[in-house]
Amino acid sequence: MPWLDTAERAARAAGQAIMAHYLGQHQIKVKGLRDIATEADLAAEAAALAVIRAECPQGFIVSEESNGEFVEHAGQITWFVDPLDGTTNYARGLPSFCVSVAAVLDGHPIAGVVYDPLDDQLFGAEYGQGAYLDGVQLHVSERTNLAESVVLVDWPRDQTLRQQSGRFLARVAPQVDTVRSFGAAAKAFCYVAAGWADVYLQFTLSPWDVAAGILILEEAGGMVTDLRGLPYELSQKSWLASNGLLHQHMVAMNPYA
Repeated sequence: MPWLDTAERAARAAGQAIMAHYLGQHQIKVKGLRDIATEADLAAEAAALAVIRAECPQGFIVSEESNGEFVEHAGQITWFVDPLDGTTNYARGLPSFCVSVAAVLDGHPIAGVVYDPLDDQLFGAEYGQGAYLDGVQLHVSERTNLAESVVLVDWPRDQTLRQQSGRFLARVAPQVDTVRSFGAAAKAFCYVAAGWADVYLQFTLSPWDVAAGILILEEAGGMVTDLRGLPYELSQKSWLASNGLLHQHMVAMNPYA
């Protein structure tokens, strides 16, 4: 499938732009509450989109910084690009960020890549062909006991949703082994896919955050829904990703109570 190769080249191009700016002083633009962009976001997006437009000129693009309107085009490829997932980490020097690029057809990802340029790790998948990290096939964990599980979480920007997330985590934390937050949603999906963690949840994400991660996790044997356990749509805000075996345990705790 050519789309996976294009996704990889676009992600690596974005990663190169990110690293070119990593150690410098950043130009920070405030987009909203707890929402920023840097010069690296823009440079990485330009690099990724240049590859996609050259190799898939007929495709549509939904990208965080310059093409953020969510529109689906029936029967045609749409690219979902997060050129720098984890911008706050990046701007502060915290080493947890990545690039996410996915090709989507009729609402379902068919090829996707998440690239960590700092560690040079490439997670990738194409529909029906499994998920891989640098060529090694990924499988979710086999944990069935919440008490042994590692749960990943990221925090909503919206104050009300952040409070709601905090209340849910207050119910979850006593039931699990530990809770971690890395501040880059696309990486969190991949960490569950790799079996390094067992569950990931977030109350508000955008489609460019999740499109590649969904495919990588599902191809590794995991499950993705909304927080109520309903089948996902890329336009939804809440997300629950797991190894599948713990999914209903999380849903049963009712994140909206």
